[in-house]
Amino acid sequence: MSARYTPKEIHPSIFEQVLSVTGGYMSGNVTDSKVTAAGNKHTQVWMAEYWKGILLWLVLIIPVIAMLPWLKEHVGKPAVLAAFFSGIIAWLSLGYWGLQKNRGLLTWEEIEAVRSALDLNENQTLYLDCLRYIEECSILDNEQKKTWRAALYQALDQAVTLEKLSSEMTHSAGGKDHAESLAEIERLEALADRSSDPVAQKAYTESANLARDRMAKWDGVAVQAERTEAHLELTRQTLLKTRDTLKSLSLEQQRTVYVDLEPLRANLGRIQSDAFEIQRAIEELREI
Repeated sequence: MSARYTPKEIHPSIFEQVLSVTGGYMSGNVTDSKVTAAGNKHTQVWMAEYWKGILLWLVLIIPVIAMLPWLKEHVGKPAVLAAFFSGIIAWLSLGYWGLQKNRGLLTWEEIEAVRSALDLNENQTLYLDCLRYIEECSILDNEQKKTWRAALYQALDQAVTLEKLSSEMTHSAGGKDHAESLAEIERLEALADRSSDPVAQKAYTESANLARDRMAKWDGVAVQAERTEAHLELTRQTLLKTRDTLKSLSLEQQRTVYVDLEPLRANLGRIQSDAFEIQRAIEELREI
């Protein structure tokens, strides 16, 4: 039996995507061939993992049906029907409970089965690469694997937070970053300088002033925006280094298990402490 993971062990951003792909496939409302292929592969993996439980569930209906002759002989017809339908309801309820419980669990094989259909960014891809090497590594014991998974979970969680913060800052600045805003101002000023019509020149100048005001608002969090991008890059490089380390371990090319886990933890601590400051800067930006 394969190890089964919950959203507390596999990051929810991955967990939810897997469930979305498998749920869409099961509903039959899928036209994407990639999703269909992933769904077919997942069904095979899922059946291989849970066929014993499904078989046991199917077998449980046999006693319910087998009771009918005995009930007919010893109790009245209404009681027979009541007992039969109660058994059927209990049987169906057990199956539903098992299915819902299963939706809160994923095996690594299930994730790999649908990975080609997931919409992953680079950090999520690196995260899954690292998890795969952990699964394949025979040097790490269960407790060490758990430690690595927890650190990687935190790394991706911080990356997701930083990506949201970066998106919020860009949105607050009108959907443009600092360089784009500056280029827009220069373009409007050039149009004003070239314009021979006073009315048009005035309109271009006013537009440039408005764009300059928007950029001034952006400048209020420019440092935080730069810090966010720097931390995202730090997270990316840390995940790349971690992937290389775990790949070497999985190939048994080295036996130093904890040496590269400490930089990962140190970077995470630094990112986490600065994330609060970045968030506060965004809140101040909204009040302007």
